[in-house]
Amino acid sequence: MAWRSSLQRTALLANKRATLTAVVNHQQVALSNLVSPARETQPLTAGDVANNSRIETNMVSSRHSDCPLHGMTMVHRFFDNVSRYSKQIALECGITGRKYTYEMLAHLIRRYGSALTRAGFKKGQVMAIVSPNVPEFAIALLGASAIGMPVALVNPTFTPAEIARQLSTVGATAVFGVAPMAELLKQVAQLCPSVRRVILLGPPQEGFVCFQEMLQDSGDLFNENVDIDVMNDTFVLPHSSGTTGVPKNVMLTHFNVGSNVTQNIHPGTSRNQLATDQYQETHICLLPFFHSYGVNGIMMIGFDLGARLVTLPRFDAASYLKAIDDYKPTLLHIVPTLAYLFIKHPALKMDGFERLHTIFCAASPLGEKTATQLQEKFNRPDLLIQQGYGLTETSPGVAQTPLNNDTFGSCGRLISRTKAKVIDLEDGVTTLGPNQQGELYLAGPQIMKGYYNEPEATKEMISEDGWLRTGDVAYYDDEGNFYIVDRLKELIKVKGFQVAPAELEDILGTHPAIAEAAVIGIPDEHAGELPRAYVVKKAGMESVSDAEIRSFVDTKVSSHKQIKGGVQFCDALPKNNMGKVLRRELRAQFSQSK
Repeated sequence: MAWRSSLQRTALLANKRATLTAVVNHQQVALSNLVSPARETQPLTAGDVANNSRIETNMVSSRHSDCPLHGMTMVHRFFDNVSRYSKQIALECGITGRKYTYEMLAHLIRRYGSALTRAGFKKGQVMAIVSPNVPEFAIALLGASAIGMPVALVNPTFTPAEIARQLSTVGATAVFGVAPMAELLKQVAQLCPSVRRVILLGPPQEGFVCFQEMLQDSGDLFNENVDIDVMNDTFVLPHSSGTTGVPKNVMLTHFNVGSNVTQNIHPGTSRNQLATDQYQETHICLLPFFHSYGVNGIMMIGFDLGARLVTLPRFDAASYLKAIDDYKPTLLHIVPTLAYLFIKHPALKMDGFERLHTIFCAASPLGEKTATQLQEKFNRPDLLIQQGYGLTETSPGVAQTPLNNDTFGSCGRLISRTKAKVIDLEDGVTTLGPNQQGELYLAGPQIMKGYYNEPEATKEMISEDGWLRTGDVAYYDDEGNFYIVDRLKELIKVKGFQVAPAELEDILGTHPAIAEAAVIGIPDEHAGELPRAYVVKKAGMESVSDAEIRSFVDTKVSSHKQIKGGVQFCDALPKNNMGKVLRRELRAQFSQSK
């Protein structure tokens, strides 16, 4: 096929650059292995599986050997995979059953890219995707990226004003969505003058471009040689979580995302296997593709593995469990909310989990107690319960727990080519050693280019020598296992002492009457702040009192950590779509109640 010649040119270019180095986020990154590595499953070496991370002068380096960096655009990388997995199913809708092989996707990506070019779209203009998880999401993403368009990823549950604000910030010129969202996207286009086309998956509608009709394009305008700078050109623009501060658009380059994919599939990092004629990973894609965990951590890694990705457009417990029963996944990507679903389900069918080798949790901490309960629920010693850590700004992966179940409560050890240090919270300079809490800083090829059109915010986040401030309070042990204590901006200051909400939440979670709990700091004239707990009771435990809850916690902690701000019972805790508790909303509720 035509794109093979382009890949050969890419490989030749990589060979010419093999002795060079490039500056990425102010760090020297060797490009000695830009050509795609051998794809056969590689045996683990002593360097891959060394027991401890390297800790020198209080800086932690990955225990893994350096993974190769292929230096391709994400589209060329996908096309490269197609030559190996052409007849394998790449994407399938878990609701309708419509499916695409890797070869079919490659053809449709070319046609969609050609159709965008025919419509006048050019490199550098931004395409926005405002869509639930559907197989065609990948075609829209990679087709736009193929012609050099950065792709903004937008939460489809946002209001028209919220979507328009995000699109206006990046100057989006085109929007991809699904037919049921037509009215919402019409309002968005009216609020965002930069949008020239709204493309809908579904039947033709007046005022919209039909996605299926674009896929009828001949493909003759697809340019194999668009000048894309892998190191610096943006692949995707996900929104940062916004749990602290104003949400921002994160610039993740082809190099950032491609590096993180390779880091995550490096031998010794996960139990995933590359597809063969006899085996194919199957992943249920429930976590949203507009989130970096979904689009990079699941979709792009899945494509590199040759996996079968089964999409679900929204969370519904019945359809999720049916998809597990129907498709028998090999790995489940979850957030703690889904862990609770499995743990508490009274009649969970185990047949659908017979091929499962890993349950991987990220986006929010999976506590030691919850991980243990999950392990007990499945009662399979060979099932890996793996925790990961990362940020939107790190493409997203940074750390994963080892390939055993010995480190519950930890968020893992650093993946290949990643470095970390913990900085003293008081002076902001001193680099701390093992088992000392401070702010976590990170470095590696997966660190974002910066925030879109926000140079000052970028400078605040990334130091001149390339270290990214996470805003997370953390520590690491002598073996290089990292533990997240809390968000820096969510620490409660009681008479000058720092109190981590997560510590109190863990204690509350052990009370037999408590289903869920969250802790915030509330203003106090004398102490500065006091911890206040928001508690959801378990069914049948309505009689428990706030005094009982306070006494339960207060006997286990020092005076400044006691729940002196009171206990508020509620029906549910406010959460984002990834299951993360929104403490800022609880703070807002408290302020409004005064």
